[in-house]
Amino acid sequence: MHQIINFKSMCPICSFGKSTNLLNLNCGNIDGSTLYKTAKILVCLRCGHVYNRLSSREISGLLKYYNEEYAASNLGSTDKVGDRPGNNNRFTFERYSRLYRLILPYLKRDVRLLDAGCATGGFLEYLWRRKLKNLYGIDISEKYINFANKKDIYDVRLGSIESIPFNRNSLDIIVMDQVLEHLVDPHRAFREARRVLSGRGLFCISVPDASRYGRKHLFDFFWFLLREHIQHFDIEHLEAVARINGFKLIFHTRYETPMMSEKMILPVLSVVFRLDKKENDLKITKDCFKLKNYLSTYIENNTKRLKNKIKIINNLAISQKPIFAWGIGREFMYLYGSAGLNKCNLVGLIDNNPHKQKTYSIRGRRISDKSILKKTTLDSVLIISATAHTESIKKDLRKIGYKGKVLKI
Repeated sequence: MHQIINFKSMCPICSFGKSTNLLNLNCGNIDGSTLYKTAKILVCLRCGHVYNRLSSREISGLLKYYNEEYAASNLGSTDKVGDRPGNNNRFTFERYSRLYRLILPYLKRDVRLLDAGCATGGFLEYLWRRKLKNLYGIDISEKYINFANKKDIYDVRLGSIESIPFNRNSLDIIVMDQVLEHLVDPHRAFREARRVLSGRGLFCISVPDASRYGRKHLFDFFWFLLREHIQHFDIEHLEAVARINGFKLIFHTRYETPMMSEKMILPVLSVVFRLDKKENDLKITKDCFKLKNYLSTYIENNTKRLKNKIKIINNLAISQKPIFAWGIGREFMYLYGSAGLNKCNLVGLIDNNPHKQKTYSIRGRRISDKSILKKTTLDSVLIISATAHTESIKKDLRKIGYKGKVLKI
C-alpha cells in the first residue's frame, strides 16, 4: 500500500496538500553533482497529477545542473547521431518537422514567434530557412545562448518561460518543446505566456506523454531516471493547467519520435492552446486518475526488472571478476545506485564523451576512453550501460578485439 504524505510543497496543478507516494528511486550521481539523487514520484489525491517532489535545496541544485553539467555534457559530446542540442541530423530534423507542421496552419507572414527553451537555436534556424523572419529564442543556459548567438539570423536571449524578457502583447506564437515537464511551477509558464502574447495568441507545447511511458521498453524506470523531468503530463492534466490560466485547447496530437537512436523512442504529446478571454476553474473527472493507474503498472513492471538486475549484479559482486562499464550516464548511475553495481569489482569506466573523461568521476575513479579495454583479461566482464549505443559499442569491441564477457543488462 502506498504511503499518504502531507508536505509543504503542494500539488503543482491544484495546490492540494495530500499525495500518494508511487516510487522512491535511487538514481545515483557522479561525484560533486548538484542534481538530486532520489526521484520521489507522487500523485495528487485531489486531481491525480503525477510529479517529482523536490525540496528547495534540490530545486536550486537542479538549476545549477543545467549549466554546469547538462549543457556542457551535450555540447562536449562526440555523438552526432542522437537528437541532442547542437546536432543537425535526421532525428533532429524529424522533430523540427513535426513542430513545424503543428504550427504551420497558424503561421502568417509577419508572425512574431518565440522558441522558449531554444537551446542552441536549431529550430529557429529551421524556421528561418523557411522564410520566417521575426524569430526569437530564450534559454536558461548561458552556454547554449553563447552557441546560438554565433549565428546572426535571430534574436536569442538569456531567460526562461517563467520570466520572459519581452514586453506585454509583443508575441504572436510561443513554441515550447520538451520544456514544461522541467518546470517546478507550470502555472508561471502559462501566466508569462498570457502576458507576452497578443490578442488571440497561440501557445504550442510538446511534452513527453506520460500515458505512454511503458509502450516501448527502453530501460528500467527510464522516464523517471530523467530527473530533470519534474512533471509527468497526460492530456487531461496539461489541459487543466491551461484552462486555469485562461487558455483554450484547439488541437492536440500524439506521435513518436526517435531520440538517441532509432530504438530509443520518445512518446510525444503536442498541444496548441489559444489565449482565451477568461480563466477557468479546475475541472476534475475520473479520467484524471487514469494516469495514476497506468504509472502504477509501469512502476510495478520495472520493479520486477530491477529485481532481476540485482540478482545478476549480485552474482558478479560475489565472483569479484574485474568489471568494466561502457556508458556513464543515467543507466549506469541507476545500476550503481539501485542495482548494486557499486559492490562489484569495478575497475574501469568508459565513455566516448571527452567532456565526461575530463570532468567526471565516480567515487574518485575517472572516466576513460575505450583504449583501456586493450589490456583486459579473459575473465573480465563489460557491462554495456549506454542503452542507445549498444550496436555501435559492440562494433567498437570487435575492432578492439575485446575477449571478455559482454553483458547488456
